[in-house]
Amino acid sequence: MPNQDTFSHDQAVKNLLKAYPDEALEFLAEDAVQLHGKPISWEFLDTAVGKEDVAEPGPGQAMDLAIRYRFGDGTATILVLVEHWSDAGKLDLLRTARYFLDLMKRFPGETILPIALVDDDRPRELQDTVEHKALDFSPFRFTTRIVQVPALSLERFRHTANRVALSFTPNMAGANRLEQVLRVTVAFQEQGDTMGVRKFFAFWVVEGRLELEEQREVKRKLEEMAMPEIMEWFKQEGIEEGIEKGIERGIEQGIRTSKLEDARKMLDRGCDWAFVTDITGIKPEDLETV
Repeated sequence: MPNQDTFSHDQAVKNLLKAYPDEALEFLAEDAVQLHGKPISWEFLDTAVGKEDVAEPGPGQAMDLAIRYRFGDGTATILVLVEHWSDAGKLDLLRTARYFLDLMKRFPGETILPIALVDDDRPRELQDTVEHKALDFSPFRFTTRIVQVPALSLERFRHTANRVALSFTPNMAGANRLEQVLRVTVAFQEQGDTMGVRKFFAFWVVEGRLELEEQREVKRKLEEMAMPEIMEWFKQEGIEEGIEKGIERGIEQGIRTSKLEDARKMLDRGCDWAFVTDITGIKPEDLETV
């Protein structure tokens, strides 16, 4: 569990998928499991993306996560490319397309499934395809599978044992987010996955976007449920105020990301900086540093 100065929501998502890769596949690509059965092995691939031009300045790009699954039929292999987006407004299919092409070159002939995992807490209409047309034909068309967490119904996953799906349920449609964080905690404990609770509890609270008072209520209920050790884990990891300070920081980072995006949209629509700053609190130098 990272301390309050290093907690990264994006990294927590990657850690979750890497901790339970078979359950990640079932959550993100249930149809693959239905077709081939559960994977018998998997490997995490190098996420570095090769430069098309070796003279291209700056560091190379890196994809979020690429997992190569093998199945019991002896021939089926599926390479899953997962790109995580905590801000739906930043969904960039062209960037994902570049990663996809890189994997095609490295693993010719293999099935590659690109997935955009979006857990922005505001569900919206998202385009899964980017296309470029020239004259009477389309020389480029790329489509990715979008898994938009807040658009998923909690009822579909309420009784699941899948720990990846469980971890996202506090952000699903119809969820009482505070109660769902507690349910996920209990579900992990019932599976004997105490380490999972310790590692991902902060993520569940951030995924549920719990306000400070809700965090305090979670703390009280954990004590009532005879699970005070969770709060002790937070203290042991250097978060002096426990859940209240550590998770509040993660939520503040999410709010700041949203304000930055609002500021960009306002500028794109011709608003002047004085108005943008007055509404969002974002200043020109804030955008220069991101």
